[in-house]
Formats: sequence, structure tokens, C-alpha cells
Amino acid sequence: MGLNSLPVAFGIDGAKYICAGSVTLTQIGVAAYLQAIGETTYAAIILGLVVPQIYFQATLLLPDPVANDVKYQAQSQPFFVFGILATALCLGHHDFSV
Repeated sequence: MGLNSLPVAFGIDGAKYICAGSVTLTQIGVAAYLQAIGETTYAAIILGLVVPQIYFQATLLLPDPVANDVKYQAQSQPFFVFGILATALCLGHHDFSV
């Protein structure tokens, strides 16, 4: 039974790009879906919440993920969580019968 985490499987440099890319691309995909169902305000909110996350990825995660891990999580995670909340509120209030 070996540990097969992203850093073990791809190395620290590979893992940092996989993590940053998967988080960002998923949220952009969610914003595109919300736009497609006519929820443009919520799509804009999600995109607005992605911008600071990209900034923290570029300034903290990508340069040195080991030294800046806790600082990156503390500064970036609230924007991610508010994005999840905005998506949930949007989908909870959306009329899918139309």
C-alpha cells in the first residue's frame, strides 16, 4: 500500500500546476454552465471570485508550493468557498422548468 498523491505521482512541480489548473478550469466551467442556463449575474460572480484565486496561485502557490501552502490556502480558500456558495444559491433558485 503506497501513497499515490499528486506530489508523489507527478512531483511537486507537476502537482502544483495540476492543482491550480483543475481548480481554476472547473470554476470557469461552472461559470460557463451558469451563463448557458441564463444566470449571467451568478456567472459573473463566479468569474469575479476566480480572479483573486488566480492571483494567489501566481504569487504563492506556483513560485513555492511547499513554503507557501498554508498562506495560499488561507488567502485563496475563502474565494473558492464563496464560489461554491454562490453556485448553490444560484442552482437552488433557478427555475429549471423553463
